[in-house]
Amino acid sequence: MTVSEVLAQATTALPSRRGLPDPHREALFLLAAASRIDEIHLRMYPEKKLPPEVEQLFFRWVERRRSGEPAEHIVGRCSFWGRFFEVTPSVLIPRPETELMVEAALESTLPRESRVLDVGTGSGCLAVTLAAERPSWRVVGLDRSSAALEVARNNASEHGVDIRWLQSDLGTAVAGPFDLVTANLPYIPTGWLPTLGEEISREPVLALDGGADGLDLVRRLIADLGRILAQGGHCLLELAEDQAEAVEELAVTHGLSPIGRRRDIGGCDRVVILGRA
Repeated sequence: MTVSEVLAQATTALPSRRGLPDPHREALFLLAAASRIDEIHLRMYPEKKLPPEVEQLFFRWVERRRSGEPAEHIVGRCSFWGRFFEVTPSVLIPRPETELMVEAALESTLPRESRVLDVGTGSGCLAVTLAAERPSWRVVGLDRSSAALEVARNNASEHGVDIRWLQSDLGTAVAGPFDLVTANLPYIPTGWLPTLGEEISREPVLALDGGADGLDLVRRLIADLGRILAQGGHCLLELAEDQAEAVEELAVTHGLSPIGRRRDIGGCDRVVILGRA
C-alpha cells in the first residue's frame, strides 16, 4: 500500500472524538514513527510504497490508538520545543501550553550562570530544554516519582545536558537559593478527573490530581519559595483556567509579587510569574 492509502484507511478507522480531534494528524504521527520517515517527507511523497512490516506495525498502532491509548505512549516519544522526548505511562505527556514556561524563562533577565530548579519535572522536558537553550545555567530537577526521574535522566542523556536529578517531595531536598523556579505541578481539581476523557485516564494520576481545588501542591510550594527562591528571583507556575488570581493572592500573603502572566492559545492565563524582592 502507499502512504496515501494507509493514511486514508487509518483516518477512517480513527473516529474523531474528545482526545482525538484530528484523526488524520494522529495517523500521520503514527506512520512517521512506524516508518522512521519524517512527516514532511510522507506529505511530499504520498504515492511512496510502504514495506509490509511497516504497514503491519502501523495498523497495530492504529488499533491501540482506537482503544484510547495516547499516541505518544504508543511510539514512546513526544515533541517539545523542537526536540523529541521519551515519554512513558509514568510521566505526563508534555503539552504545547507548557512551552509558554520556556518562553517566559528564556525572556527573563537572569544572571548568566543562574541556578534553576524544576519542581515536579516529570519527563524532564522543561529542565532539559532550559539546560539546552542556556548551557551556562545550572539546572536541578526534582520529582517524587523514581520512575519519572528515570525517564528524565534518559532525556537529559539523549540531549547531552548535565542536570542534577533528585527524588524529592516538592522542594524539600534542596536548600537554594535558586534564581529561577519552574513548576508544572498537578493542578486539576479531583472532581474534574472523571470528565477529562479516556486518553487522560491513561496518564499518571500523581501528575494530574491537584486536590479539591487543584492547588494543594501549588500552595505548599508557594509557602516554601521564601526559603528556596533567591532575592530578585522568579517563579513560573503552570495553572488551570481561572486559578491565576487565587494563586497571585496566595503569593502576596507569602511576601511574593505577581509580575506577569502568559496566556495560551485559548485565552487562558496558563502561566503565572512570581517574583521575590
